[in-house]
Amino acid sequence: MTKWISRNWLWMVIFGAVAIYAPLVGSGQDEKAKRRGLETLTEIMELIQKQTIDPPNPKQVAFASIQGILHTLDPHSNFMDEQEFRNMRNDQKGAFFGIGAMIQSQPDGVAIVSPTPGGPADKAGLRAGDYFREIDGKSTEGQSNNQVMRRLRGEKGTTVVLTMERPATEQTFSVPITRAEIPSNSVNYTFMLTSDIGLIKIREFGETTSEEFAKSISTLKSQGLRALILDLRSNPGGTLDSAVGVSKQLLGPNELILTQKGRDERDMVVFRTDSEGSMETNTFPVVVLINRSSASASEIVAGAVQDHDRGLVVGETSWGKGLVQMVAPINRTRGLSLTIARYYTPSGRCIQRDYQHGLDDYYIIDDEIDSEDDNSKGPEFRTGLGRIVYGGGGIHPDYVVKPKSGHSTANRLWLVNGAFFKFAVFAEKELQGNSIKLGQVVDNSVMTRFRAWLENQKIAITDQEWKDAQSDIRERLTAEMQMVAHGTDAGFKYECLVDPQVQKAMELLPEAENLYKRKLAAKGR
Repeated sequence: MTKWISRNWLWMVIFGAVAIYAPLVGSGQDEKAKRRGLETLTEIMELIQKQTIDPPNPKQVAFASIQGILHTLDPHSNFMDEQEFRNMRNDQKGAFFGIGAMIQSQPDGVAIVSPTPGGPADKAGLRAGDYFREIDGKSTEGQSNNQVMRRLRGEKGTTVVLTMERPATEQTFSVPITRAEIPSNSVNYTFMLTSDIGLIKIREFGETTSEEFAKSISTLKSQGLRALILDLRSNPGGTLDSAVGVSKQLLGPNELILTQKGRDERDMVVFRTDSEGSMETNTFPVVVLINRSSASASEIVAGAVQDHDRGLVVGETSWGKGLVQMVAPINRTRGLSLTIARYYTPSGRCIQRDYQHGLDDYYIIDDEIDSEDDNSKGPEFRTGLGRIVYGGGGIHPDYVVKPKSGHSTANRLWLVNGAFFKFAVFAEKELQGNSIKLGQVVDNSVMTRFRAWLENQKIAITDQEWKDAQSDIRERLTAEMQMVAHGTDAGFKYECLVDPQVQKAMELLPEAENLYKRKLAAKGR
């Protein structure tokens, strides 16, 4: 049987491609054109088998054939191999098996930023600033954050042997770690920005997101929450059910969240809040933050909040993914993500961006979006209170606020030299855990020490560069030192406080509150 497969694998690929392709083109297509296309495919596959200088890899050819067919449909239909399918399931379930550490790419490798307290890495004595040099005897040189993360994950109870470098002591050491279940929370930040303004950041929408969001709201309420900033920036989306679950906790009773329409509009599915809604208990004003990397489920939540005048949307126009996929397991270990419908926001908007000009055009972000010269806004729709919103090409924010770009010198020290993180690790060790107090901004004495450290490390910076970039250097250094000394929450909280998009959101909360009151008045509540 194995010999037969090895001789006839190419014909099996052709047969499989035909089996997939034929139903997709539909019976109404010109039969002659269909037959001509399949004949061309057969001829090309025969030439590949007979003439290529290197024998074709059966797995690669089959994979490329399937992806090629799917990419003629839309940008989001996709075939996932074993690793991709496993990663997707782990992300959605909200847990995986690994070492328990937040890691981050630095210019000279991937380092631990913060071990999970009580996790395997923490118990093994790994610290912030330790660099991964080998995993199970194989080098990590040149590998990205995601590549290292995939190698650290595995089956529960299995052992991974890490070779780590600790720059603070110039030591390289090996340590075996047994993988354990690590919660992968999709709500990764929950804290109070001020005494009454809370912030929740959702990094993606998984199976546990709705429950996590409810717990975060409860936590913030116990701390005095009166207004909420919901950060969906760089959130690529996730499961539809979780987006609906979060929306239900923000909207009023029996309000439309989205409408899903497939090839046959008779199969339309409508998602609404419960008859009681949640506005009886969640009465705080809301501002939602989005950017160009906010997509899919993020846009469902942002669109529902905007269309129902529940709050304001601030930031940049979102990605524009208004397509719904079903994920079908293939042979249990692989998966097919197939677009089956479009969704529409409560006002009737389809926010899917045009993809008829090819995938390259679709995936390249247009820098003109949200600029003064931008004429790309789609058709107009109206919110419940009559405010104008736009369809096509993503969710357009009520207030456009660009992210802070930072001074080029500060960016060089951060991204090229990795200086802020390295100094933060150095200072925390040198001062024995007392490098910076929680919430403190670095003072001039720390800035002076940092400048001296740069010289010692032979990282060049002129007096003029130091002067021009000093404000950005202080901000970046404070964020990194807070993160190393007090954890990622402390570092991100400081970043938010100096972030122009978050600052604008805080400024607009009174307007969001007035909008919310007008909404209630219009409904007679």
